[in-house]
Amino acid sequence: MTIRPLGAACAAAALFLIAGCEEQTPGAASPQTSVVPSTSETSAGSAPPSASKPSAVASEVTKPATGGTVAHTPDGAADVMEEYHHALGDKDLDTVCRITAPAFDGGMKECRSLTPMQFGMLSADDVKKLKSTRVDRAKLQSKGPDKVLVPPGAISPQIAMMAAAPKTFTMAWRGGTWVVID
Repeated sequence: MTIRPLGAACAAAALFLIAGCEEQTPGAASPQTSVVPSTSETSAGSAPPSASKPSAVASEVTKPATGGTVAHTPDGAADVMEEYHHALGDKDLDTVCRITAPAFDGGMKECRSLTPMQFGMLSADDVKKLKSTRVDRAKLQSKGPDKVLVPPGAISPQIAMMAAAPKTFTMAWRGGTWVVID
């Protein structure tokens, strides 16, 4: 990922959206993805016919640096995405960068220098919304055991900056936890 100098409005959105404004090739089709059912949907009744048993890797649970546990499942990715949004609302630089530094070309150093500017752009209403963010697990898209896409429609409530420049977050399983990579 490269954060490039863009117009002021796009730069502001780029800070929030981590990866900046994504380039799209006109006429290029997006890859097909499958929607991952939420845990409550599959545990309430029998598993869907196309569902396979989770592998041992998919059920692995680890402890992130901040304590607690993170499941190596799409639900675990959703938990970390919620933690990221709540940390934005709390202006918690350590947590935000622990989760999003892999999305920056300059890693942790770049995240720690740009994120405080992002905090300064948040209104009181944005902070309130970020602290109450929830991720709809039924809308997550699994791309294998170590990659989950979180489309903008899975995140609510959304702050104005998110709604103005919707972004699909790509999360990957790295170092025993989920992180945002794009």
